[in-house]
Amino acid sequence: MMLKLLSTAAAAAFSLVLAGVAQAVPLNTTFVAEPYLVTMLPGTTSALRPELAGTVLEDDVQSFSYGSVSGTVQSRVVREDVAGTLDFYWRIEVDPNSLGTVPEFMVRDFGYSHLTDADFRIDGLGSSFPYAALVFNPAAAPTGVIDFIMGPPVQAGSGSLFVFLRTSATDYAKTAVYVVGNPFTADQAAFNLTFAPVPEPASWLMLGLGLAALGCTSQSRSRQRQRLDDLTRAPQRV
Repeated sequence: MMLKLLSTAAAAAFSLVLAGVAQAVPLNTTFVAEPYLVTMLPGTTSALRPELAGTVLEDDVQSFSYGSVSGTVQSRVVREDVAGTLDFYWRIEVDPNSLGTVPEFMVRDFGYSHLTDADFRIDGLGSSFPYAALVFNPAAAPTGVIDFIMGPPVQAGSGSLFVFLRTSATDYAKTAVYVVGNPFTADQAAFNLTFAPVPEPASWLMLGLGLAALGCTSQSRSRQRQRLDDLTRAPQRV
């Protein structure tokens, strides 16, 4: 039923892709008890969203292979010119001799704290595009899991448009994992390392201060408890 709804939504979204949208597409993260939430992606360009303009810091192309499908994934990190924050891009190419397609592209261990929005770029090479992004419930996936549903799947001899996650981060490392294919069936997917935001120095400082505060609180409570014990044991005066 879910796949049918997504397919219907993909058909409806296809006409929007031709024009693109000028506003950000925040990911749906208002969880109650759902395993994941769906955000429809309409596509955009740097002309429609000038804030996306930036400098490519790193481009990494890795080969993947699973079953009868092979190809490459291009991972890209861009620093926005105005905000100075980082955007993370991915693009899939499937080899011409492949006998299957790529229906999904998942990013694991990306984190949630820096995410601002997601979409894909229609101003580039490629034919397939991710019409929906599934954000998994942090209660079950605390390290951050986002799954992009390709529509149509990336065919042999073709490629996808660039999909991206926009963040508030200013530093990154190759600490996340991308999954090409069916992320829920190990023999129908390929796994590789990719880029992700890293905690800012201020975040580490706040974490350290928080731990220090907890330590001080614990010591203070220990001293108070010791003082109470001493008073309890002290001879009573009448």
